Amino acid sequence: MKTIGLFEAKTKLSEICLTVELTKEPVLITKHGKPLVKIEPIDLDDSSTNIFEEAAEYHLDNDEDFETPERNLDTNKNVLEL
Repeated sequence: MKTIGLFEAKTKLSEICLTVELTKEPVLITKHGKPLVKIEPIDLDDSSTNIFEEAAEYHLDNDEDFETPERNLDTNKNVLEL
């Protein structure tokens, strides 16, 4: 796996992404020599991988009703006048 420093990755992100897409090989990005993140290709031909389904797992549906707090009409007054 190819390793690239964070500074170089920032300046060459488009090139790195294209290389990962074409070679199908992940790239490890490091910060001060320590692994930080890994960029890896997504296999769109794999029917078990559906990005939208995976993203939906993290979406929380919240049907709870919340009470609206009362508005303070004195918000435009000087703090010292309150």
